[in-house]
Amino acid sequence: MSSYKHRMAEGAIKDFPKIKKDYDSYKLMLDARALAGGGCIFDERVDGGGASDSAGERYMDRYNDPVLRKLQALVEGIYLAFNSLTSTERRIIALRYWQNMEVPSIARELTFSERHVYRAMNGALCCLYRSVLEVQPLLEDWRVGRLK
Repeated sequence: MSSYKHRMAEGAIKDFPKIKKDYDSYKLMLDARALAGGGCIFDERVDGGGASDSAGERYMDRYNDPVLRKLQALVEGIYLAFNSLTSTERRIIALRYWQNMEVPSIARELTFSERHVYRAMNGALCCLYRSVLEVQPLLEDWRVGRLK
């Protein structure tokens, strides 16, 4: 039986591929809008064109969209926590939640005991919980459709 902390971390990890897809799609939509709306990146001078802002700052101003910033914070909040796990924990989490493999199959593939897989999964979910808790409001907004 999993605890509330584990279920919260599991939910965020299961949703991460969809969140990342929404982030990439939204950014692509902003790129298309910038290109179609006359704000073409290619029309701007690379050296800044006499403006005080650098070309990089002007480019980033295009993405000063509140939805994109929230999606980016959500993606980074989950992904950075995932990257802080050990390579074994990352592999187990990826196989379990993104490849939908059962624990016995994961144990066979990684040549670990099932007990070791459960322990690593438990440790990983505990580590992920704090980071997920920090982005929980954004995660809830994404789940109800405010960030899509």
